[in-house]
Amino acid sequence: MSKKFDLTPLLKKGYGPFLKLPLAAGLIVCAGVWGLGCGGVAFSLLRGCVLGLADGAIMLKGIKKALPFKDEPQKGLAIMRRYRWYRVAAASAVIILLLKQGSAVTGVFIGLLLMHIFFIINMIFIAYRLDKEET
Repeated sequence: MSKKFDLTPLLKKGYGPFLKLPLAAGLIVCAGVWGLGCGGVAFSLLRGCVLGLADGAIMLKGIKKALPFKDEPQKGLAIMRRYRWYRVAAASAVIILLLKQGSAVTGVFIGLLLMHIFFIINMIFIAYRLDKEET
């Protein structure tokens, strides 16, 4: 069961298909927590969802920049490594700023983790749709 999925056409169109579903799922979770009466936790989760969305956008930008180097994988990997450090720097800067403000960052970490889980689930859905289109 080794199928190859070519996400290149989707990435060239834009990041919308990759970011819309995780954003919607994150907002639903935040609204659910807010509905339970935990406004502070919901706001902290929302910050984490926004940070996770920015992290995903940086990751997708790195993938898009590395696409032209599919014949030279070492150059593509170098670009992806550089963008990995951009992601770490962006997330670290936001967390440090929130800590300096005295904000609770536990919800931010949970929101960031949730967004990554939603990204994985979204990729599974996209791969399933691509598999259905091929057959």
